[in-house]
Amino acid sequence: MQKRALLLKLAILFNLISVLAVAQTPSPGNINQLISKIATYNSSMPAEKVFLQFDKPYYSAGDTIWFKGYLMDEAIKYSTLSSRLYIELLNDSNAVIKRLVFPVSLGLTWGNIPLSQAYVHNGTYTIRAYTTWMRNFGDDYFFKRGFYMSNGQANTWLVNVSPSLTSPDNVKMAMKFSGMDGKTGTNDLQIKVINDKKVLLRNAAQTARDGALNIDFNLPPHTRLKNLNMVVQDKNDQARTALIPVNVNRPQDVDIQFMPESGPLVANIPSHVGFKAVGEDGKGVVIQGTIYDSDHNELAQISTTHYGMGVFDITPMPDKTYTAEIILPGGEKRTVPLPVPLKTGSILSIRNTMDNDTIGISAFNTNEQDGGSKYYLIGVSRDVVCYGAAFTFSNNHFSTRVAKSLFPSGIAHFILLNANQQPVNERITFIDRGDDLKIELKTDAQTFAARDSIPVHIVVKDEAGQPVIGSFSMSVTDDSQVKPENVVSDNIVSNLLLTSDLKGYVEDPAYYLQHNEKAWKALDALLLTQGWVGYDLSKINQPVKAAYDPEFAFTVKGTVTNLFNNPVSNSKVILLSKGDQNFELDTVTDKMGKFEFNRFPRIGKSVFVISAINEKGKRINGGISIDEKNKLPVSAGTTTRLDPWNVNADTVVLNYVKSSKKYRDSLEKKQYYAQGRLLNTVNVKDRAVIRNSQNLNGPGVADQTITEDVMVAAGKASLLDVMLSKVKGFRAGFYKDSGKKTNMEYFIKEKRVRLVFDGTDIDNYYQPNSGQPNEHYDYQKQYLDYISAEDILGIEVNYLYNGRYSAKNLSADDQLAADATGPRGADFAYLEITTRGGTGPFVQRATGIYIYTPLALADYKQFYRPGYAVKGNINNADIRSTIHWAPNIITDRNGVATVSFYAADQSTKYTIICQGSDMNGKVGVQTAKITIGSAKP
Repeated sequence: MQKRALLLKLAILFNLISVLAVAQTPSPGNINQLISKIATYNSSMPAEKVFLQFDKPYYSAGDTIWFKGYLMDEAIKYSTLSSRLYIELLNDSNAVIKRLVFPVSLGLTWGNIPLSQAYVHNGTYTIRAYTTWMRNFGDDYFFKRGFYMSNGQANTWLVNVSPSLTSPDNVKMAMKFSGMDGKTGTNDLQIKVINDKKVLLRNAAQTARDGALNIDFNLPPHTRLKNLNMVVQDKNDQARTALIPVNVNRPQDVDIQFMPESGPLVANIPSHVGFKAVGEDGKGVVIQGTIYDSDHNELAQISTTHYGMGVFDITPMPDKTYTAEIILPGGEKRTVPLPVPLKTGSILSIRNTMDNDTIGISAFNTNEQDGGSKYYLIGVSRDVVCYGAAFTFSNNHFSTRVAKSLFPSGIAHFILLNANQQPVNERITFIDRGDDLKIELKTDAQTFAARDSIPVHIVVKDEAGQPVIGSFSMSVTDDSQVKPENVVSDNIVSNLLLTSDLKGYVEDPAYYLQHNEKAWKALDALLLTQGWVGYDLSKINQPVKAAYDPEFAFTVKGTVTNLFNNPVSNSKVILLSKGDQNFELDTVTDKMGKFEFNRFPRIGKSVFVISAINEKGKRINGGISIDEKNKLPVSAGTTTRLDPWNVNADTVVLNYVKSSKKYRDSLEKKQYYAQGRLLNTVNVKDRAVIRNSQNLNGPGVADQTITEDVMVAAGKASLLDVMLSKVKGFRAGFYKDSGKKTNMEYFIKEKRVRLVFDGTDIDNYYQPNSGQPNEHYDYQKQYLDYISAEDILGIEVNYLYNGRYSAKNLSADDQLAADATGPRGADFAYLEITTRGGTGPFVQRATGIYIYTPLALADYKQFYRPGYAVKGNINNADIRSTIHWAPNIITDRNGVATVSFYAADQSTKYTIICQGSDMNGKVGVQTAKITIGSAKP
């Protein structure tokens, strides 16, 4: 209601703006109609944004990610649309290896993501967060953050490398290898050079005694360098490997783009031109050069200002073309043509000075000499039309100044439309009202002793100095292990006000919001050269239909159909939950055969058995399908490659890796002694482990394992086809039961098969219905025929069992459903099948029953906080990297909150970062430093 009221007030204001914008008095009807259409569309399709604050910027296998989530609407107020936030961990192949769902209340959530060494190894990983509603707007709206994970193993190589190109296709790698302890020695190596997954060459080499190794190799012609890596393996210890990116750029392959303001170059119209130089590694390249016209007259000197971007001004002339003579890194020169100027056209020009209260806006149009046609200019920010004007051109030109006070802080999107209300030019700029929340962090002293209790007093005010009630999160990290500059390189302000409205990856976004001229000019270059999300005005005239409904609450929706796939109306549908919560719900289908269950309790690890009953109380002879709106998004976009931590290792990161492993080891040792015993050493042999497997024998304990690569290669082949070709001894055969009836069954060797999907044995839900021959065989076959190999992560075959498996899998008390029938015991072979979605068996069945495993809400764990109230008896060194994590800080009506924590043992400095929101349009971030022990201040 507030948004609609604001739009009504703005519509009235725009009538006045339209009158003041031109000498003539235009009819305001069309501009108001356009504003009304935009407002209607935005109210029907309101966007959501999500930001996650993490406790630190990088992690190692075995560590835990702690986070706080802020779910906002476009106005930076808490979103009322979604009650569930999906967070996924993706590897460098963009495969989802962990998917969690967290409850959202008043736009807030927090939790943790364990980084188990069973599925996290050395490599680039991405955290992706989104709601179901956000999927309507595409992958660009999702929150993403990349990390490079380390495994911290003792035999990890540290590699200093300096790659270079001696010719377009010849690479020289000067390397030096050492151990984690810094020691060097002679190493016999096996080397592969790979491009993506293709092996380009293999060779053997030996390092000198000081670990030095120089290698030259030739690449096949036209080899792309973006994903070029060297894989090094120790011949004497094949588990010891290193991935070394070959970070080189061919000068001739540096991508240089020129992007004139608001669209094209137009003859005789002054143009502000942005340019960007990007290497094959996806990172900005420093260049400089000169702009010439076709008569080789020098027009401008250019150079990049930040991360390969820059700007210059030019007024193109008719019948002339323009080129840039560029000097690339290394001194090589290259000539790049600028876009060919149009003979006629329009340009929208924005001049936004940092500390000025107004924005200068000019529109040029060589097609409008006498101002006959009406044009429209609108300015949109946070999904609200903040400015609108209808005008005609006078001598090809229109200009005005617009007050920044009309806009909230953040990106403002200006659009020039013709008389048919079709966009002809667009330009974005940034509004800085200086109204971020002012957060003050105070401590009782600047220096503290090891294991001291340290209180942090938080005071939050708005731009007028008034106290603010809000929700905040705070992390405290050790500067000797966590690089301070990485902690705030992207924060709640830079994300929600800047990068969430831009497409693609932005390096160090917080840099652009510093209040100085250099950063302001770099921001202008960024907004000239970076694509933005929205605004497709063609959609405002189309019917609004969302593909995904908002999740106000957890629901289960589906359809009941008969054997002819026609909807079954007025059918009773029963949902029986077994697992963490045991309950029963029922409902009735509508005339389209659709049903919905809602008002669930908190969903833990449960299995839903959904059945459809006819008027006589019997299951219908038809099918049930579930609306799986929350399946994994189809595309994860592109992954920004991050260099391995151990290549040209930073001393701070190296210290973190060493310390984190020591810290985990010390915690494990402490736990063992706390139990009054020290566990015996267990030697574990290498074995294939299926990630997310719920194999009750234990991870990787199976008589045969069919891994993910086999399933991927099988593609859309049915699961049955894979089993027949890959599972040893799998077959269909005849079985005579105790009643001496002969039926078809599936076997592995001489044992009948039980199918277990994500820990759910489908036989627990099998009920003979028709008494027809081969009914159980057909029951299993429909799953194996329906599910394709590409839906499966792996299969574990358990033909022989240990006691642990038998006790857990075959005890009736431990089963999720109480109606399982048939004999149990060692007469069966179990196929443990792990699906990509982790949601168990899913298939539309012709027996009026459906087994559905919902994605359980993630368990909440408390951040470990040591207590040192009594000093002395120190048995273990405290070397935490994250000293403290507080996700739920609420300031009182005086804008005040206090958080306390204990220091660790190292003499060092701590970085405190506190960020958050009033959940009503304002966000803020602040950092502070404190010194521990004898560290230099």
